[in-house]
Amino acid sequence: MKKLLKTNKDFGNQYLDFTQLFEKKLKQPTINNDCKKDLIDQYRQRNFKHEPQPFYESSEIIVYGSFENSNIMAVQQEGNELNILLNGDTNTNGCTQWFYFGILVKQPQQLTFRILNNRRGKSLLKEYNHIRVYDNNKWNSETTKELYYYRTNINHPFYHSQDSSIANLQQNFPLYTLQFNYNFTQNKNIVYFALTLPYTVSNLYHLVYHSALKHKVLCSTPLGLPIFKLKTKNKISKVVIILARQHPSESVGSHICEEIIKLLDAGHQVQNKYRFIIFPMLNPDGVFLGNSRCNFNGIDLNRKWDMPNQTTEPEIYNVVKHIKKYKVAFLIDLHGHSKKLNQFLYGCATPIKHISDYMRVKQFSRLLQQGCDLFNYLNCSFSVTPDRMSTARVAMWKKFQIANSMTIETSLYGALKKPFEKEEFQLLGQNILNALYQYDEYQSDPHLYDTQEINQAIKLIKKDGIDDKESGSDSDAEQDIIVIRNSRLKVTSRRDSTPLMTKSKPKQQSETPIQQSTLFFKNEQTYSFKRIPSYQMKRKVSRMNSFQSQIIDEPLSAQLPTIYNIPSKQYKGTLDLIQAIQVKSLSRQQ
Repeated sequence: MKKLLKTNKDFGNQYLDFTQLFEKKLKQPTINNDCKKDLIDQYRQRNFKHEPQPFYESSEIIVYGSFENSNIMAVQQEGNELNILLNGDTNTNGCTQWFYFGILVKQPQQLTFRILNNRRGKSLLKEYNHIRVYDNNKWNSETTKELYYYRTNINHPFYHSQDSSIANLQQNFPLYTLQFNYNFTQNKNIVYFALTLPYTVSNLYHLVYHSALKHKVLCSTPLGLPIFKLKTKNKISKVVIILARQHPSESVGSHICEEIIKLLDAGHQVQNKYRFIIFPMLNPDGVFLGNSRCNFNGIDLNRKWDMPNQTTEPEIYNVVKHIKKYKVAFLIDLHGHSKKLNQFLYGCATPIKHISDYMRVKQFSRLLQQGCDLFNYLNCSFSVTPDRMSTARVAMWKKFQIANSMTIETSLYGALKKPFEKEEFQLLGQNILNALYQYDEYQSDPHLYDTQEINQAIKLIKKDGIDDKESGSDSDAEQDIIVIRNSRLKVTSRRDSTPLMTKSKPKQQSETPIQQSTLFFKNEQTYSFKRIPSYQMKRKVSRMNSFQSQIIDEPLSAQLPTIYNIPSKQYKGTLDLIQAIQVKSLSRQQ
């Protein structure tokens, strides 16, 4: 892996040179130097100009990169087909998902695009085939044709490098190809292609300096960009914290956050109930550089909220320090999701001692469902698993006892094969504010007390708050980790004969510590543990973060606690249980 890492002279960061993995598949591709150093000075002077720089030109097309939020590393043209490589996130071993580049054709024609080094194996691109295209002065999503998403074949021995270490990486490094056609009807303006509807740092500047909310710069990022804090002017003790854009590729969070700010500017009535503190872009470095997930230092910010480091993730360190000053009623972290449609949320429903605790936490999601058809209550999850302890929603819930600490996920691909546009973002943002205004922690939605919800509550109590539903976000990036597996094929150079089949040796059981070292992010620790006999402990496989694994051992004894002090023999079924709870609740209120 070290052989593929190179240093960017402009910013001094390391990046993965994907061209070496494709040296036999792509012969002599044109490299984009991707110089964005001059843009930083424009941001500091608030004199930004959108001036994309061409880095490839032929008799038929011109390819543009090196503008804010852009991501394109290399290109090779074969007739009317264009093979493209993306830049990995800065200071990582190759995280790729986001793309954003421009094409200017010299004559109207149809081109075939192949983006060869996507890292996301699971994506709705396979089923909902649309990306974003800026043409004729507007963004649209219905003009791409014949879109496909499939495994890139550099793992085939035909493409193996003569360097055995690079060849081994090709064999065990899963990459995916996004292929689509586009028919260019005009040759006067640049046509832009992006994964989702972009939201750039310059968009953020325009929003902040035109908003009626008070704003200040909380701190600066490693590249010197500001972390803006906006707040409403009302003096109310209860505070709603809104976070957005921890992951640069999840631009839908920024669009919803903008609509929320505009509604507050217009005087939404929720300001009579709560004071709002908003951090509209927590990762401006990653957005500016065109990263997919990380900040400039190669850190996934949403895995550092439990113990943030001031040096590597100053953005989170300063925000956490600031949050503890307030009495927080809600913490809402806005994210994007590439595996599910619509909007939904992940909350924190543990420890659950009584069914009423479970219903109180789920009330806000019910209000969101009632207010908008684009919110999918069935996709919500309220469990807290060990692999999510360092995320914003869980770390702040645990550290500051914020009962309504949540991640609101919005699909990158919209709903029912139709992507979200500005109208849908307005509707989703307004629905969040309306639900906050209607929320009353002392009242419960009677629809929550149905058979399914009661059973789920009992299940959570029995399992100590861990259910079977997925509790992570698109923020899962296990497929981004580079794991070198022992292949059955002996990788050889092209000068050697055909690879031979080798027998794999059986694994030996050992009492020596097992180590799972990080292979993706920088500045991570190595965890170790000893094997424990299975007959003594119940074992659960979990992730310390999204990029490391460890076995967590727990005692086998776990009893179902008493609910409202009602003995289990008093009710035979769910209906009797509901009646008992209602009677007990009325007696408590009286």
